[in-house]
This record gives sequence, C-alpha cells and structure tokens, in this order.
Amino acid sequence: MDKHCILLLFSLLLLGSRTFCQSPYRLSLTVDVPISANAIGFLAASAMLSTTKKLPPADSILVFNTQKINLLDRSAVKQNSRASGYASDACMFVSATLPLLHLINTNSRKDFGKVAAMGAEAFMLNLGITNFVKELASRRRPLLYNPEVPMAKKLKKDNFKSFFSGHTSTVATMSFFFAKTYSDYNPNSKYKPLVWSTSALFPAVTGFLRYKAGKHFWTDILTGYAVGALCGLAVPYLHTAALQFSSQP
Repeated sequence: MDKHCILLLFSLLLLGSRTFCQSPYRLSLTVDVPISANAIGFLAASAMLSTTKKLPPADSILVFNTQKINLLDRSAVKQNSRASGYASDACMFVSATLPLLHLINTNSRKDFGKVAAMGAEAFMLNLGITNFVKELASRRRPLLYNPEVPMAKKLKKDNFKSFFSGHTSTVATMSFFFAKTYSDYNPNSKYKPLVWSTSALFPAVTGFLRYKAGKHFWTDILTGYAVGALCGLAVPYLHTAALQFSSQP
C-alpha cells in the first residue's frame, strides 16, 4: 500500500461518515481480562521457550534436504529478495497505524479510546499466539535451504521461527480489525466493500513479500493470514457481544 492509496483511504473514510452513532462496543472485565491474560500468558510462555533454544551446529545447517519440503512450499527456498524483506517490514509498521484512521471518522472519533484499547488487545493476542507457535514449531526458514544465502546470515536463532508468518498475521490482524470496526461504526457506508477488499488484500501482499524475501513458506503465510484475521475479527466481536449482554434486562 503506497502513500497514494493511504491518502485515498483517508479521504474516502472522511466522506463516508456524517454523524456520530451510538457505540457498538463495550469494554468489560469479563472480556478484556481474559483476552489480556491470554496474550500475556502466550508471550511469557514463548519467552521462556526461547531461552531454552540453542542454535544447531553450522555443519548441520548445510545438510538440510529440500526434498523433504512439500511441493507447495518448495519454491520458497529459491527466494532471497532483500527489497521484499524491507517492504514487508514497512507493511507491518503501516498496519499498526490503521486504528488511527478512526480519528478522522466522525462516527468513531469520540469512541477512539475503546477502539485503541481493542486494537491493542487484538495486536497483543496475535503477537502472543504467533510467538508461542513459532517457539513450539521451530520450523526452519526457507533461506536456510538456499545455497546462495551466506552462512553468516543463516546462523541466527530467528531462522528457526518460520511457522507461522508473524508479519502476515500482524497485518491481517490490524487490517481485519480496522475493516470490522469501520463497518460497525458505519453500517450504511457505501465504502465498506472497498475497506474490506483492501483489508483482505493488504496481508496477502505482505505474505507474498515474505515469500519473495525467503523468510516464509506458503503454509506459514496462509496460516498467519488465518490466525491474524481471526484475532482481528474476534476482539471487536466479543466487545459487541459484551454490549448486547449488558443491555439485556
């Protein structure tokens, strides 16, 4: 997503809303505490697992057999684009700022505190799950199988955290979170199809860039997309459920 797309999205969001509507969400201890506790728990567990991991000997890294990689993933070992790696980093950083778009939307601006809190919860929950699974799986990144990648670049513990793609899951979380919250604050907006299609495309592009960088296999990317989208959608949904439950007699 380049700067022109971002400016266009800002403009459309500004045009897409006119009046402030009732908040579709409610912060609640019964929702916020479990989400936060799980996120912190996953992060703590992944940190403890990380301290027990040791890098394998250099000679063993050189004998990884590409024939053991499934056909869907095998082409990833030939990828090594540094530019794609930088671009994927940029996508992740941009995605983290997406909740700020609510500040220019008159329907959600006054409720931005709730949006920011939910966005932080979604981000941390996805981060915790992603890091925990990475430590458990200890999957080798595609670049470890690539003979063109120098050994100095291969001798890093991070190269054994391929499954699943954290960049993709993060961008999916924040993109789908934004699409869901925008739709809830602007249920009648004619720009909802554009918001949803852009939000679905953004993590897909990020995943492709991670593939081209030699950082992830396709199965890493697809899983990261699914997990991230689930986190991004589930957090606002649970806060809507909390509002509906509280309004019942």
